[in-house]
Amino acid sequence: MLLLELDDRDPKPVYRQIIDGVRRKIESGVLRAGDKLPSTRRLAEDLSLHRSTVALSYQELWALGYLDLRPRSSPRVRERVRIAGANGGGDEALIDWGRASAPAAGLAYQAYLQAERETDLSYGSSPVDFRSLDMDRRLFPLESFRRAMSRALLKNGASLLGYPSDRAGFPPLRETLARRLRSHGISVTAPEIFLTNGAQQALDMVLRLVAAPGRAVAIESPTYRQIIPLIRLHGLKALEVPVRDDGMDLSVLAAALRSKKLALVYTMPNFQNPTGVTTSQAHRERLLGLCETHRIPILEDGFEEEMKYFGRVVLPIKSMDRHRLVIYCGTLSKVLFPGVRIGWIAADRECVERLKAIRLFSELATSAVPQAAVHEFFESGAYDRHVSRMHRVFRKRMQTALRTLSQELDPEWAEWREPKGGYLIWIRMKPVPGRAVDWEGLLAGLGVKVSPGRPFFFSRTPASHLRLSISTVNEDEIVEGVGRLAEAARRAHAGRTS
Repeated sequence: MLLLELDDRDPKPVYRQIIDGVRRKIESGVLRAGDKLPSTRRLAEDLSLHRSTVALSYQELWALGYLDLRPRSSPRVRERVRIAGANGGGDEALIDWGRASAPAAGLAYQAYLQAERETDLSYGSSPVDFRSLDMDRRLFPLESFRRAMSRALLKNGASLLGYPSDRAGFPPLRETLARRLRSHGISVTAPEIFLTNGAQQALDMVLRLVAAPGRAVAIESPTYRQIIPLIRLHGLKALEVPVRDDGMDLSVLAAALRSKKLALVYTMPNFQNPTGVTTSQAHRERLLGLCETHRIPILEDGFEEEMKYFGRVVLPIKSMDRHRLVIYCGTLSKVLFPGVRIGWIAADRECVERLKAIRLFSELATSAVPQAAVHEFFESGAYDRHVSRMHRVFRKRMQTALRTLSQELDPEWAEWREPKGGYLIWIRMKPVPGRAVDWEGLLAGLGVKVSPGRPFFFSRTPASHLRLSISTVNEDEIVEGVGRLAEAARRAHAGRTS
């Protein structure tokens, strides 16, 4: 007999009490695999229930994998597969994911591990973070963006919550961005704008569009570190073109174009990451002319286009693009906040249509909710007010950083370029006679986070470079951090590392 205790005071239905009672007996070992259970008729009689109630319980236990039910046979306890615990419950993994992963995915994983290791350093007290290129959350326009989000939902309602009708992104925001790009000299219309989940996705989609495995992409050296594993992930080769004081070395690029066919030339003409270099109008014209001659697309990364706060504005390469070979990428992550994940591509209309096809088979569409909110933020004038504020704040921060570097850091120890905007300062630490210095580790001990130069080069480089970002530090923190950097250099040249 199957002894089950049913409680009339239990709020659970009787059939659920039967299920729980049988499960407890099986899981505690009272009932074992192969044991027979009473038929539905017999158990219903024993419990003074309707047979259908017991049948419902047995069906549920069968669905959960506890019972075998066969016609004209007694129900039996089933041999159940053990439920896996966290991480398999300690059992041996049968898949070696290192071997199962594609080679390009393995390279991306190694780059990911390297980035994770860089976050594991132990820093001194009250670290000053020159490593992050995030935005300073103290400057986020939270209240005005909250109002923009509310207006977007009130105006558009449920239409924002379904699948978007346009795979290129929220049409009103595309129109607003096209209008704003025209203020930067780029003559585009809304159909030539393609919204993305940040600039990183824009780079990925462009590479998927124009580059095939085995082809080569020309990149600046050093360059944006996150495009390096992306190039490898797509099975591409990289042609490294050195960055000089005036930008990409065009004589090296010209020589390469005479001997090989490139899929793409990737460049950051404004406040290049990591060097901070801004190229001249003449340099941009010559680069465009080279690519027009050889019919090579240019991927122009305007990630900090809005952050020009020193000197004269130089128009984007895309502004001179009469033959529609420039693909321009922009983002809100480096002037507003990265959490909205909005970037864009401005390109020839056929290029945009082909990007829409790629999107259809990878992510279907982007989210219209943040795009509609950002559109309201632009239209209210809040974005322009925010940019003006950012210019005031970061002009002072950059002036403070450059002044303090000149005061504290001996020219015999280091050299750097003065950027014309943005957030980055690229420092070359000069060799210390007779010894190699782990600058990152030395600075970590003094409570300073910096980005070492190595990950910004596709190939290894012997030089000791540091990238300083002022995007998350105020003037007092800059002065403190640069002072600690100078102390690290002083110790290194005095032969001390602690």
